Amino acid sequence: MYIRAIAFLLTAVSACLLGSGSSSAADSRVTFEKDIRPIFKAYCFHCHGEEKELSGALDVRLRRLIMKGGDSGEAVVPGKHAESLLFQYVESGDMPPDEKLRLKPEEVALIAKWIDQGAKTEGPEPEGDIKPGDFLITSDERSHWAFRPIQKAALPELPQLKKENGKQPLNPVDAFIARKLKQNGLWFSEEADRLTLIRRAAFDLTGLPPAPEDVDTYLADKSPDAYEKMIDRLLESPHYGERWARHWLDVAGYADSEGYNDKDIIRPDAWHYRDYVIRSLNADKPWDQFITEQLAGDEMVKATHATAQKLVDQDPAVCEKLTATGYLRLAPDGTGSSPMDPAIARNQVITETVKIMSSSLLGMTVGCAECHHHRFDPIPQEDFYRLRAVIAPVYDDQKWRMPASRRAALMSPEDKAKAAKLSAQVKELDAEHNKVKAEVTQLIAERVLKEVPEADREQARTAYETAVKERSKEQADFLKQKYPMLDLLVPGRLHLFLARFKDGNDLKKQYEDIKAEADKLRAQIPKPEYIRVATEDTQHLPQTFVFYRGDISSPEKDLIAPGGLTVISSKADNTFELNDPQLPTTGRRLAYARYLTSGKHPLVARVLMNRFWMHHFGQAIVDSTGDFGSRSSVPTHPELLDWLAADFMEQGWQLKRIHRLIMTSRTYKQTSATHSEKAAAIDSDNRLYWRMTMQRLEAESIRDAILAVSGELNREQFGEPVPVALADSGIITVGAGKVSKDRRELKRSIYVQVRRTQPVTMLNAFDAPSMEPNCERRVFSTVATQSLALLNSEFMRIQSEAFAKRVLTTAGKDADDTKLIKTAWKLALSSEPSPAELQALEKNFALQLKEYQTKKAKQPREEALAAVCHVLFGTNQFLYVE
Repeated sequence: MYIRAIAFLLTAVSACLLGSGSSSAADSRVTFEKDIRPIFKAYCFHCHGEEKELSGALDVRLRRLIMKGGDSGEAVVPGKHAESLLFQYVESGDMPPDEKLRLKPEEVALIAKWIDQGAKTEGPEPEGDIKPGDFLITSDERSHWAFRPIQKAALPELPQLKKENGKQPLNPVDAFIARKLKQNGLWFSEEADRLTLIRRAAFDLTGLPPAPEDVDTYLADKSPDAYEKMIDRLLESPHYGERWARHWLDVAGYADSEGYNDKDIIRPDAWHYRDYVIRSLNADKPWDQFITEQLAGDEMVKATHATAQKLVDQDPAVCEKLTATGYLRLAPDGTGSSPMDPAIARNQVITETVKIMSSSLLGMTVGCAECHHHRFDPIPQEDFYRLRAVIAPVYDDQKWRMPASRRAALMSPEDKAKAAKLSAQVKELDAEHNKVKAEVTQLIAERVLKEVPEADREQARTAYETAVKERSKEQADFLKQKYPMLDLLVPGRLHLFLARFKDGNDLKKQYEDIKAEADKLRAQIPKPEYIRVATEDTQHLPQTFVFYRGDISSPEKDLIAPGGLTVISSKADNTFELNDPQLPTTGRRLAYARYLTSGKHPLVARVLMNRFWMHHFGQAIVDSTGDFGSRSSVPTHPELLDWLAADFMEQGWQLKRIHRLIMTSRTYKQTSATHSEKAAAIDSDNRLYWRMTMQRLEAESIRDAILAVSGELNREQFGEPVPVALADSGIITVGAGKVSKDRRELKRSIYVQVRRTQPVTMLNAFDAPSMEPNCERRVFSTVATQSLALLNSEFMRIQSEAFAKRVLTTAGKDADDTKLIKTAWKLALSSEPSPAELQALEKNFALQLKEYQTKKAKQPREEALAAVCHVLFGTNQFLYVE
């Protein structure tokens, strides 16, 4: 059942993605705006309209421009596709000239049908003189669902739902879902049982299985709001922030290494940003504030490159805002390690940062407009550089700061006082050490001088006592040629001479004891930690220009102002000042952040809410979570998405409130069982949400769940990442597979170092994302290597043994086989095994026990139990949430 469910899900996603785009050729009426112009934009605009020089004098951006024809004459003959030159060129493959951009057969057929139907438009076209090279955004493009203002529709009236709901207030989620179900002749499934619900909710909100005591508390609570109280307890768990931080860190592109090339230099300070995200989510920080801090935390506290450190020292509260700007420092960065042209490396960092910003916050592929106008969406090349201009002051390609120069130091007042005191003591000891060493050096010099013949002694003394840099050529030559020992005798080489004298060790001890004391104190001086920050150098304001075809050596002449996407609103409404006179910084990023979170932007709340929904249900309302453009998937429930987005903003951008709203809905609490043949036939991929979709655990949750169930999970939060390394077995493991005294290797996976070139093998097997530059949506595969990873991993063997020990402790030493198996099942799966499952495991346990007894194992019962525990870790019930 589990494999079939996943197969259905993958098929559904693929079908939805393939089905996006323009209308099919089977539609009865073909229009230029909806069907033909998107094809021409993808394949033809670059040469026929968007460049200042038209190829063949033909402009295909509007129907009326096509009808003018070009150098070859009339391009389209309405009603006669075979006689139309435009059709002949695309049908023969002569156009487009690039073989990689050939039109698909169905697209060619659609053009033929449009011409045969009279080559019509759906409505009037833009008037006026439209010159080649002008970027044209049509009213049809502006009316794309994602670009329209967010509207909060009235809740659907459904008597059946109200009747079933009784006295309980109607959940808005259910109202929209129920209407769509009703329209398709479907209805909700039954509510899942309590054990299923607590396991589902626990993994959803904390990424961990529910603790046995939490299960018992929930089952024992017979109050009407027992479920709601259970959800609230999970939301208050410190593990909530760890779980939901992982989702945001994916789209933000978080990594503990620079990436870019094989060196993949470590980022020793990136983890402060990760901890900031966890703390912010645990505190339920409003997302408008969360976004603003990440884009412009430095501007919020009026910090510049020159003043940031001083402000951190004066006010620890400033630290949080500056740490948040680490979001702008997450892109792969090879400027400190790449042998390639530095200018190219710098440009790549900026480009990747723009991509992260646009995909995480806007759900748009703005990066595709770096070299030319976007092939599919109404995004001119200028828009890419408008976003680039927003971040230009913190990524100044003319006065570039290497990664190590984009940091601020952190130290508590107590540590600062301690450091100052110890540093003063060390300074005194260092001075004393140098003084004694100089005295010993002089003592040895006197002994050496006594060995110099009396005739040369005074000259040798004068030459020696003259500073090396001040010696005349005559003095230098005299010492080198006649008395090289004196020439070499300086404090730095003193150890080479002491061995000649009986008291050499005693003399050496005089100054080395002082040095040892100084070194001991030096080691006790508190060291600062560093945060990666985005700050502006107010002494230099970089300018931004469009690079012709993306070539950094070919900037165009017109200065680009910072701003947002033109298709959203006019440039006058979303263009920001080059330099805000009210701030010590330019104010660009702060203005942009406030623009995004004003409540009027059509993309941000939709994009966020779509992802929140996906993390709860395993499928999004808009499947293309990182692309809300013209080729996006069609929203399955557009009014629901808009209602949630509007409500999210109206109610203070509070995410925990949205969790409660979604998770207390009937839609969320449904069983995942495919119990209705009718429903499965109508909606096999469950896009209407007539049941809950079964979900496989993410890679990190699998590892964390194994550690939690085995009892080995180190729940300590925050701090430096746990290093990864290449183990002797040739795989990348956490801490090279060894556990240190502090057990930091057993911390949750979010604290494991994220190396772009060295992903942990086990996490990688279960689709942990590669941050190149970020991951806007994870894939979930079902492949044989996953089973092999679970069967053959040393980590799995060790955790299975730990799990067995926990079972024996929990069940008691005198527990029989049945009790042991039931205890293991409950700890792993938060439920009781069925009679058939219990019988199968008892049989497996008996076979394993007999095998270990035959091999005369030291603890055959414990090892047999460990084998059973290993089996439980590999079951679908453990790896999937119903």
